[in-house]
Amino acid sequence: MGRPTDRRTLVLGANVYDYGTDAGAWRAPGEDPLRPFRAEFWRDTARTAERAGLDAVFLADTPGLSSNPAIRPMRQLEPLAALAVVAAETEHLGAIATVSTSTTDPVELSRRLLSFGAFSGGRFGWNVVTGVTGPAVADFGFTAPPGRDDRYARAEEFVDAVAAFLAAVRDDTDYRHDGPLFAARIPRDRLGVDPAVRALLPDAAPLVVQAGGSPRGRALAARSAEAVFAAETVHAGALANAEDLRRRAAALGRPAPLILPGIHLVVGSTEAEAEERFTLIHERGPEGNLLRRFSAMFGIDGSRLDLDAPAEEELARLATDPEATPVGFRTAIAAYGAAGGLSVRQLLRYFAGFGHQLFVGTPERLADIMTEWLDSGAADGFNLLFDTNPWGLREFADHVTPVLRARGLLADAPGAPFARRMREARR
Repeated sequence: MGRPTDRRTLVLGANVYDYGTDAGAWRAPGEDPLRPFRAEFWRDTARTAERAGLDAVFLADTPGLSSNPAIRPMRQLEPLAALAVVAAETEHLGAIATVSTSTTDPVELSRRLLSFGAFSGGRFGWNVVTGVTGPAVADFGFTAPPGRDDRYARAEEFVDAVAAFLAAVRDDTDYRHDGPLFAARIPRDRLGVDPAVRALLPDAAPLVVQAGGSPRGRALAARSAEAVFAAETVHAGALANAEDLRRRAAALGRPAPLILPGIHLVVGSTEAEAEERFTLIHERGPEGNLLRRFSAMFGIDGSRLDLDAPAEEELARLATDPEATPVGFRTAIAAYGAAGGLSVRQLLRYFAGFGHQLFVGTPERLADIMTEWLDSGAADGFNLLFDTNPWGLREFADHVTPVLRARGLLADAPGAPFARRMREARR
């Protein structure tokens, strides 16, 4: 496919799941299970991501430790702490932290986000999520996990309150927010933000990112997000969802958010080498883990699954829990199974991407896929998940980045600070 003369370059972020996305990553050859606890791991990750030409490092998170030692360690560090190291080690790389609106206060969070935006030189982003799970339910005064509608009602008002606070700081005026959950008035001289930080606005204001795929999540993204981390596995569905989101944003008088589907990468110089690498890492995961995760995602009893039956029929027959996991992930996995006519057993292999597109192959074929999605409007870029870190990230920098640059898909050097650069890239 020839490159259009008006093609935009890709927006690329790295979703760093500590050791890597695959459950066997922490047991990869030569891996040190304690590495992510050391600042050097994050320095190495930051330097490699910047060398690869990526726009940002993103950390997913839940408010509390979520590791199951029977499966794998992960998400052991508070993301703002790790990303402070990333920002300090780099010049252009953005840093995006996940913070739940269900477990914090909009004014307190606004002050923190402004501090990080100033510290990083306008290279910070906030991934807006609504979840609260596990031990954090009791930690934050809930007697049970709040339902999706309650979480999104809080999130919608929360992002409005944050926007109002940032506007008050920018304009040096009193803060005022009227709403059922966060009504507050703060005089301008008590906003608690130094004038030196105010002088760095608007660049110091965090890029607002959102990842929900449910109808409420998509509505929130259209009204407030500047970028969206999407769970998409099938090109036709991704294009339809992207067009829907752009229509929603246009109806609200906003430029559309950047659309960045996740893609789990296993790259090799040949198809056979990539498959060998996938097997090497994947087989180190705990036995039965994929089936357990798959069953939990769809809210089904895994023992009742007929692994050789068509996946579409089995999921329709057994799925019963609408609150089991984020809607976007369930929809993406089910769509892939339906589009390919896969059995449950076949779909389980693909589920190694945990709801994102799984790619196992060569840099050239990956560039072909990225080109198709970018040129068609199905994506503005991608949120990359590597099978192992920092091994997978290094392989991307060494072998994929040169191919993308040769095809004009990746800029040689960024110009404006990250947050401003992303805002200027919106349609």
